[in-house]
Amino acid sequence: MNKKVFSSDQIAQYYHVSEDHYRFFWKLQKAHALHYGYWDDTTKSFVQALNKINDVMATSVSIQPGEKVVDAGCGIGGSVVWLATHRQAKVTGITLSDKQCAQGNKRIQRLGIGYLAELKVDDFTSMNIEDQSVDVVWAIESICHAADKQLFLKEAYRVLKPGGRLVMADFFIIQTPSPKGAKQLDAWAHGWAVPFFETKDNFDAFAHQVGFVHLDWNNITENIRPSAKRLYRAFFLGWMVSWFYNIFHPKVTEASKKNVLTAYYQYTTLKAGWWNYFIFSAQKPF
Repeated sequence: MNKKVFSSDQIAQYYHVSEDHYRFFWKLQKAHALHYGYWDDTTKSFVQALNKINDVMATSVSIQPGEKVVDAGCGIGGSVVWLATHRQAKVTGITLSDKQCAQGNKRIQRLGIGYLAELKVDDFTSMNIEDQSVDVVWAIESICHAADKQLFLKEAYRVLKPGGRLVMADFFIIQTPSPKGAKQLDAWAHGWAVPFFETKDNFDAFAHQVGFVHLDWNNITENIRPSAKRLYRAFFLGWMVSWFYNIFHPKVTEASKKNVLTAYYQYTTLKAGWWNYFIFSAQKPF
C-alpha cells in the first residue's frame, strides 16, 4: 500500500467538502456523527446505531461523572455532547476544522451544557493540553488520519493522568491485501484524506512501546457491517448524482469526486477481509 501525507488543512478541507454528503446520506443533522456506529439486537434505527457506539465505548472504560475527557478528532461534537449529557463528563473536543468547531460549540450553547463541554481547534498529535491532566482520551475514526499513529499514542500517554484510559474505534488492516485489494484500500484511504490504514499488529506494538498496559481489542466488525452496507448502497445513487453535478460544476474539487468512490471501496475491501473494525482500549500505569 502507498502512504500519502495529508496536511492539517487538507484533512479539514476534506470534511468541509464532504459535509453535504454526510448531511444527505448519514443523517448528520440528527445523529451529529461521522462514523459507522454500532448495531446490535437493541438497535432500532440508523440514528440510534450512530449514537449507540458512544454508550459501548463509554461503558468499556467506565467513564464517570466529572471525569475529564478529550475527544481527539471530534467532528461536529456528537460524542462530546453525548458524554456530557449521558455521563456528565467534562469533555473537550478537538478538531482541525474551524467550521466543525463553530458548529459544535453553537449546539453546545443551544443545549446549555457549556459548563461541561467545548470544542477547540487543535491537533491530537500535538495537543495544547497539560501533562497528566486528562482521565480519558477518546477517538472515533479519527486516528486513521494521523501520518504517524505512534505520535498520537505518545501524546495521549502524555496528557493522561496515571491510571487514565485510552479508548478508540477505528479501522485496522488484519492481513496483507492482494495487489487489487491494496489499490482499493489506497483509493478508499486517500479519498478520505487518510494517509494509510495501520495494521492491528503494528498499532498494538506501538501502544506497548509507548507504555500502555491492559490493551484490549474488541472486534466489532459485525456491529458496523450494516452501516458499511448502507454506505455501499449509497455509492450507486451518489455516483449518478456526482456525475451530473460534475458536468454542471467542472471546478468541483478532486476530493469531492473521489469521495463518492470511497463508499464502494470501503465495502469491497471489508467483504474481502482485508480490514476489521475494533474498539481498542488501554491504560496508562499508576
